[in-house]
Amino acid sequence: MKRRGLTAIWLLLAAVIAIGGAGLVTGLANQPGTPGRAELTADGDRAAQPGLAEAATDLNDLAGDVQRLGELGRGALTALVASDFATLDAAVSDGQTLARSIEARSGVIREHLLLLPGTGANEEILWSPETKGRRDLALVALNATGGLEVAWIRLAAGSTTANSLTVLLTDHDKIAGAAAKSGREAKYAAALKQLADAKAKLEAAKSLRDVLANTVDVTTLTQWIDRNAEYDTALGNLYQATLEAKGRITDKLKKAAIAERRAHDLLPANTSGLVIILAEIGRGGLNQAVIGIEQTRAKLQAAVDRLTGPLPGASAAPGESSAPGVEEPSPSVSGPLQPASS
Repeated sequence: MKRRGLTAIWLLLAAVIAIGGAGLVTGLANQPGTPGRAELTADGDRAAQPGLAEAATDLNDLAGDVQRLGELGRGALTALVASDFATLDAAVSDGQTLARSIEARSGVIREHLLLLPGTGANEEILWSPETKGRRDLALVALNATGGLEVAWIRLAAGSTTANSLTVLLTDHDKIAGAAAKSGREAKYAAALKQLADAKAKLEAAKSLRDVLANTVDVTTLTQWIDRNAEYDTALGNLYQATLEAKGRITDKLKKAAIAERRAHDLLPANTSGLVIILAEIGRGGLNQAVIGIEQTRAKLQAAVDRLTGPLPGASAAPGESSAPGVEEPSPSVSGPLQPASS
């Protein structure tokens, strides 16, 4: 009887423990911040919604500004290739102001998102996965704007360099042409002085060429400068030999005349080479800047579309990302300009 009594008591205790364990498991399976207990995060979600709605509106406006920045970038490239420097300077100036404004406004929006009610160590409990996913998605989209001003500075620097190069090469052609005219009028001393000025323009162009060589292909530009430099040297040698010959036909004068003719034949036929040079510059750093701006705009617009619609993965299990394809951002760090997700 005693053994039977102890067995019955043991079975009763085991049943009580089993029932209690089942209740504990059930409770743990419905923690705050999961769909199983949505009512536990309702207040936190409700408090965060106005800020998230405002962020969606601000991001939409920001995407429009980034689109405008892209239009200015494409306009700058078009003006650069067309040598329309007034339009180029205006586009660069407007873009610089707009890019700075975009980054500043991005910082304000980010600050508001990081101050949403419930943000902090307890947000996993106070917010549903959908609310947290929307906040994180907005932060990742904002991180894309972190390199816009740098990208525009790169575009502006390339445009300025191309502008300066065009001016230098155009001035060189004018001065070298004036030197040739002086030579035809037998004003050889004046012609030599003018050629020295023309060579100085080419030396300045070489310095800019060396800067561009770090980011773009300068093959055509180098050929243009080298051929003009060779002709300037050959023409100067011809004028110097003419002065020294004093009306006589010397071997030095003959060789100088032959060298001048060969160098002249290698010169570009017209100024279309300048257009090619500028196009190469545009295909380098300038195009990359415009592409980066377009990628940022696409990323912002995608974030707005998802923030204003159902968020995929809102019912994800704990530990899983609430927004597939969205990396968890570092709230206090603005990331660099990154390509938009495919």
